[in-house]
Amino acid sequence: MSTDVTSDFKKFSNLSLADDPKMVMKSNRCNRCYLATLLISCLAFLAVGILIGYFVKDNTTPNDNETNPASGLTGQPSVEEAIRKILNRLDKSKIKENLRLYSSDTRMSGTPGGNELVHILEKSWKEAGIDSVKTTPYDVLMSYPNDTHPNKIQLMSGNTVLFESATAEKALDADSNKKTIVAPFNAFASAGVAEGDLVYVNYARIEDFMYLTKNLSMDLTGKVLIARYGKIFRGSKVENAQNHNASGIVMYTDPSDFNMAGEATYPKSWWMPDTGVQRGTVGPDGDFLTPFYPAKDYAYRKTEKDIAEFRIPAQPISYGDAEKFLRELNGVEAPPDWRGKLNITYRIGTGFSNASLRAKLIVNNFEEIRTIYNVIGYIKGSVEPDRYILLGNHYDAWVFGSIDPLSGTAALTEIIHSLGDMLKQGIRPKRTIVFCSWGAEEHGLFGSTEWVEEYMKVLYERSIAYLNVDYAADYNYVLTAGTSPLLQDTLYETTKLIANPDKTSSYKTLYDIWNKRAPGENGEPSVYYSLGSGSDMATFYQRAGVPSVDMWFTYNSDKWPILSYPVYHSAYETIYLYENYIDPDYSYNLAMAQLWSGMAWKLANDDLLKFDVRRYSTAITHFVSNLENKFSKSWHAQNVNIDALKSAAQNLTDSANKFQTYVKSASIKSAIDYRIINDKMIQFERAFIDPEGLPERRIYKHVIFAPSKYDSYSDNDFPGIVDTMFEIESNNVVDKWDQLKQQVSIATFTIQSAANTLDDVGL
Repeated sequence: MSTDVTSDFKKFSNLSLADDPKMVMKSNRCNRCYLATLLISCLAFLAVGILIGYFVKDNTTPNDNETNPASGLTGQPSVEEAIRKILNRLDKSKIKENLRLYSSDTRMSGTPGGNELVHILEKSWKEAGIDSVKTTPYDVLMSYPNDTHPNKIQLMSGNTVLFESATAEKALDADSNKKTIVAPFNAFASAGVAEGDLVYVNYARIEDFMYLTKNLSMDLTGKVLIARYGKIFRGSKVENAQNHNASGIVMYTDPSDFNMAGEATYPKSWWMPDTGVQRGTVGPDGDFLTPFYPAKDYAYRKTEKDIAEFRIPAQPISYGDAEKFLRELNGVEAPPDWRGKLNITYRIGTGFSNASLRAKLIVNNFEEIRTIYNVIGYIKGSVEPDRYILLGNHYDAWVFGSIDPLSGTAALTEIIHSLGDMLKQGIRPKRTIVFCSWGAEEHGLFGSTEWVEEYMKVLYERSIAYLNVDYAADYNYVLTAGTSPLLQDTLYETTKLIANPDKTSSYKTLYDIWNKRAPGENGEPSVYYSLGSGSDMATFYQRAGVPSVDMWFTYNSDKWPILSYPVYHSAYETIYLYENYIDPDYSYNLAMAQLWSGMAWKLANDDLLKFDVRRYSTAITHFVSNLENKFSKSWHAQNVNIDALKSAAQNLTDSANKFQTYVKSASIKSAIDYRIINDKMIQFERAFIDPEGLPERRIYKHVIFAPSKYDSYSDNDFPGIVDTMFEIESNNVVDKWDQLKQQVSIATFTIQSAANTLDDVGL
C-alpha cells in the first residue's frame, strides 16, 4: 500500500460517479482505513511524549534552572552562579569614573546641570545594551532662590545693619568656587520679611515648644526663631514654628551635631567648617499642584494661592554666622540638653541683651513650574515579564552631591552595564528588572512620587520589591538598612555572598562584619522597619504597598553620635571629600553595587521568593504589646477595644505560621504553583494599605508603618493610633478619643484582613 497520501488522492480524484460506482465505494473504504491508521499512530506518539515529559518533570528540583518548569530559558546558570558572574563583573574603577563625571558640576533638577546629567545617564544606559531606556517628564512646581536678591538674616540696630549672614559659602577648594553653585536656601520657604525679637528654640521639636510655652510661659507670636538642624525633618521645624505664630525661622548646623570632635574642618577633614550651610526642602512629598495624581500636561492643577502648607519665611545659615546672633541673646540660660558646642553661653531670649537690637530675616525665594525628568531602564523577564523588581536612586543634588546621591547613581550605572553584559551572554532574569533614576527628590520626592502616581494601578498589582539606595556610602564603616520585614531574609542571604569591604578585618563576608558592628536580635544584624519618607522608597511603600528596602554604608555612631555626615547638602560635598575621607578606594561603593544587584537578581530569579511572613506577624505582635503596656489603663477607662486588636494579631500569627509551614512542605511541580504562592506573599504587604489614608494625611496609607505626623523622617508603628494618642496626651485634646477608637478599629480590621490573605481561599 502506498504511503503517499498525495498521490493516492490524485489517483482517486480523477474518477467520477459516472465512471464506476463500485470503484468509488472501494476507494472510500481505503481512504477511511488509511486515515484511521494515521490517527492511531499520531495518538501513540503523543502518549509517548506525555510519558517522557512526565518523568522528566518528576525528576526536577526547585533550584534546577535547566529543567524547572518555572525557570524559563534553558541553559541558564543557577541563581548563585549568575550572582557570582555579576559580582565579578562589577568594576570599582568604572564606578569611580562615573562619580567623577556626575559630580563635576552642580545637579539640581530644573537647572542646566541637572538636565545635562539626565542626558548623560540616558546615553550611558542605552550603551549598556539593556532592553530599553526612556525619560519620563513631569511639570511640577519647583522652588529656587533669587540670584539677584539673595536671602539673608541681619542683626539690626535701628536702620543700621550691624551684621549680615553670608549669601554664599566661602570657597575652600576649586569645586566650591564654581559659579554654578546655588545659594543656600530652603526650598518652598515663603518669600517675605520677618522682623523682631529672636528666640532660640533648640531643635524646634514639639517638646521644645512645649518647654517654651508651658514651662517658661513664652508667647512666640511674631518672634523670629533660630533652631539647630537635626532630630526631625526641617519642614516639621517650620510647621511647628508656624503653628506657634512665629514670623520666621532660621536654621543652622551646630558643631555639636556636625563637628562634634572639634577637629580641623573641610578640606582638612570631613567635618563641616563654620562657613558651611545645609540646604534642603521644607515642603511635603509630591507636586503641590497635583496631589494624588501625576503632574502630566493634561493634569488639573490647583492654583498657587490655594497652597497653604507654609506661610512663613525660613532660611539656613552657617554655625559661624549663627554664633553672631546667639552670642547677643539675653534671657534665661538654655537647659543643658539644649546647649551645643559653640563658644558661647546658650540663652533662649526673647530678644538681645542690647534692647535696641532686632533680627531681620529676608527671603526672596520664588516658585515656578518646570519640567523634571526621570530616567527609566528595563530588562524584560523571560518567564514573568509582568512581575517587577525595581532599583531606585535619585540623580539630583543641591550642589555637587558626591555622597548624596551620586555615589549611588555611579553604582547604579555600573550595575546596568554589568547586567547588560549578562544579556549579551544570553543570561536573562525570569522577572523584569526596572532601573529608576529619579529627578527632584531633594525638592520633595517629586520624580518618584509622580511616577508612582502615574503607574499606581500596575505597580500595586505587579511589583515584587523596590530597592532604594539614596547614596552608596557616607563613610566606610558599617551597613545600615531599613526594610520591610518581607525583604529581610533576602537582604541577609545576599550579604553572605559578598566579601567584607574592610580589608583590615578578619571577617570574611559583608554579613559577618555587619553582624559584628551592628548586632541585632536573634544573632542577626540589626535592621529597622520604619522607613520614613526621607527618600524615594516612601511612595512605593506608603502608598503602593510595595515591599521596600533602603540601605547605605555609614560611620560608627557609637564613636560619633552625630545626626548625619557633617557636610550634608553643602557646597563642600565634593569629589575631593569622597575620595579623601569617605571611601578612598571605592571598596564600599563596590560592595553596595554588589549587594544591590545581588538582591535584585535573587528576587528576579528565585522560583520561590524568600519572604517569611512570620517576621511581619512577630513585629505586629510586639507593636500591639507595646501599645497595651503604654496605654492599657487610659484605654480601658475610655472603652477602647484593645482585646479585638490583640485577637487579630494572634490570628495573624496563626495564619503566618500555617502558611510558612505549607510553603516549606508544599509539593511544587509547575510554574503556576510558584506563581500562586509568590502572589500571596507579594499581596501580603498590600493588605496593610488603607485606601482612606491616615487622619488628616490621606497621602500616607500604610496602617503599620508611616511617617510620624510630627517628623516625616521617622516612622511610627501604628501611626494613626500613636499620633492620635500623642495629641490626646500632649495637647489634652479630649475630643480625639472617638478618632482613637476608630484608628484602633481600622488597625484591627487591617491585621485580620492580612491574615485572611494567607488562607487557601481567604473568604
